[in-house]
Amino acid sequence: MKNKLLLSSALVSGLLAGSSAIAQTSITGSLDIHYRALSFNGTSAKSTQGFGRESQVNVQNKGKLNNGMDYAAGFALEFDGGNNVVLAGANNTVTLNEGHSISNENLYVDLISGTTTFTVGVDHVQNSTRHSAPMIRNVLDDVGAFGGVATDQIGSRTKESMYFGIVQAVPGSGITLSAINAPQTGAFGSTDQAINSGSENNPSYEIGFQGVNTMGVKGLSTHAYTNKMKGANGGTDLKGTTYGIGYSFGEFAAGVDVHKTNRSSTQATTEVTMKNTLYGVTYAATKELSVGLIYSKNTIDVGAAPEAEKVKTVQVGYNLGPVSIIGHYDMFDGVAGSAAATAEGKQAGIRISTLF
Repeated sequence: MKNKLLLSSALVSGLLAGSSAIAQTSITGSLDIHYRALSFNGTSAKSTQGFGRESQVNVQNKGKLNNGMDYAAGFALEFDGGNNVVLAGANNTVTLNEGHSISNENLYVDLISGTTTFTVGVDHVQNSTRHSAPMIRNVLDDVGAFGGVATDQIGSRTKESMYFGIVQAVPGSGITLSAINAPQTGAFGSTDQAINSGSENNPSYEIGFQGVNTMGVKGLSTHAYTNKMKGANGGTDLKGTTYGIGYSFGEFAAGVDVHKTNRSSTQATTEVTMKNTLYGVTYAATKELSVGLIYSKNTIDVGAAPEAEKVKTVQVGYNLGPVSIIGHYDMFDGVAGSAAATAEGKQAGIRISTLF
């Protein structure tokens, strides 16, 4: 039909190019280099040390739509370090594979109308990894270095999948509500011409809120979220819950978080519950120097006698403007719910971070 509008790629490109005059694009990035040394107790005591790294490039765009609404869009490229292990007695190394997380970091398109945001993407919306307990750095990010299982990635981990959702700020309350739905849990986007055809396609959702200066109380931070993924073939649903509260007063801040999941592995189908309770206290000694104390207790239901993975951490952070330095010392025991002496030890590390 002569009157039919054909949306060819050239026409679409022309339409998008015509809107660029009212858009603003920025490119930013970050770089983290982390050195750590750790040792275990027991008869088979061992120690190790080494470097970790992460670099990220962010491309972000924002502006006005033709109908007067605001919009924001962007994506990030995240480059985590690989594991390049030298073979004993050889002058070569094993194959180095960059993690698949390179393109599933903070990808989004937001359509914004006043206090309401409609969003589609992955790893962008506010979510259950939120902490109200203060920390100089998220201590749970360091637990994996010694084989620990404590994590804030609870339940269905919906925000790690491609989702669509809505975010609603509640005027005058400091509270922001959110709800997201992932049609295929575990899928973070197939090719432009196909959908994910793998087995990880059970839908999931996450709803919750977070508050800053909640209900007008200056310094009061709060959050609560719940998520759920439908079990495969009539199996156990995967569910997670988190809630927390924190308060800052002068140079001090304190708070507590709870993260729970009914299955300790996203692949498990049995009821193995895990509950992590984390307490944090920080003190800003100067404008540049801060110290923090954190205690994490992760209770794992492994049968008749639940075991606890415990981590005690001291953190020191120093702000040099565009560069920050964070040192930490961790004492841990009961790694992954084990009562063995070899599941005890200590870890020390220092991280250098910069933004650009």
